[in-house]
Amino acid sequence: MKKNEIIFSPLGGGQKVGASCYYLHFGEHHILLDAGVDTSKKLMKAPVWSHLLQAGTLYSMNQIEQIYISHAHMDHIGFLFGMMNECPRAGVYMTAITKSLAELQIYDRIYLENIHNNENKRLAAQSCLDRITLVSYMKTMGFSDYKVTFYEAGHIPGAMMTLIEYKGRCILYTGDYSISASPLCNGCFIPKDKKIDIVILCGLHAKHPEYCKKQDVLFRQISRIFQTVHEKKYSIQCNISQLSKGVEFLKLLNQNNLAGIPVFVDEDIMQVAEKMEKNGFQILSKYNKPLSEIESSQPYICLVSKHRGNYYCLKQQDIDFTLHEDFEEMKQFIKLINPKHVYLVHCASALHEGDTTIEQILMMDGDCRTQFTFAAEQEIYYI
Repeated sequence: MKKNEIIFSPLGGGQKVGASCYYLHFGEHHILLDAGVDTSKKLMKAPVWSHLLQAGTLYSMNQIEQIYISHAHMDHIGFLFGMMNECPRAGVYMTAITKSLAELQIYDRIYLENIHNNENKRLAAQSCLDRITLVSYMKTMGFSDYKVTFYEAGHIPGAMMTLIEYKGRCILYTGDYSISASPLCNGCFIPKDKKIDIVILCGLHAKHPEYCKKQDVLFRQISRIFQTVHEKKYSIQCNISQLSKGVEFLKLLNQNNLAGIPVFVDEDIMQVAEKMEKNGFQILSKYNKPLSEIESSQPYICLVSKHRGNYYCLKQQDIDFTLHEDFEEMKQFIKLINPKHVYLVHCASALHEGDTTIEQILMMDGDCRTQFTFAAEQEIYYI
């Protein structure tokens, strides 16, 4: 390696969503950013690091010193225990909320509820949890010749961006982020006091120029749900695909439930909501009850994880909205930081052949100095 040269490689979550895991090597240091799984084909596909060993970039996974976890979605955290076993010397860093949600999603579900897992596996999982170091926003950790600072990322509670400073260079890993606020968290904090050279940016919509978040659509949907239940006297089952979205939606339902309509919540969403409440978030109301307790003489709302299916034979309503940035927000984010280079990862495929990308838009912007690389999985980049 040349002096101050940095090696970057996506081990998963390059130009697709799932198994997000990114390798950085600078000086004598080897770190990982996230450790997710890919469940897109209903298989638990892990990040692939063998090419690092084959290329001689790493001689052993024992060389990994740190693993930084951006947030508690399974495509960013689902392989954490497996990666910790592969990297037994690595310190693991995340916020307290992320650890709490990781405990629920990985440990409680996989190791406590599964009777086929033996006690040795449970103890090994508990040992992994005990290795986690909690971090706070705006706090800087100093290591031998580099330092790391963490910033609020928006997106979901506990999500963090990671800024690494090494020999005069600054690298920001965004994880999933959002500029705009949501019912449960603020928008991201952009470190304007730092001259950031490199951004490793999770750009879900980097190839979707027409994608625009429309929060009013969600509020209109909520209004129609309450109108259907309160005025038309129908009960509704609201199906939602992601637990964190389920909690966000529950918060919005409770904020707008002026008529006191019963809202029954399935076990998975209720557990996440209770975890969030223990971390200081007000989500639940007196009108919320577990789904198992449905006994109501009046119309009601059920909030159900989509994978559970239709057990209640009610009027169905699929709920979907984004917690990610849209195309214009991504453009705004990059222009505010104005880095020398953006490495785009976690990108969904273009919806139409020939769609304009974020790179093509900003190339025509005279105020933007940024170069772009759509980073491919298992490729090695010298940055």
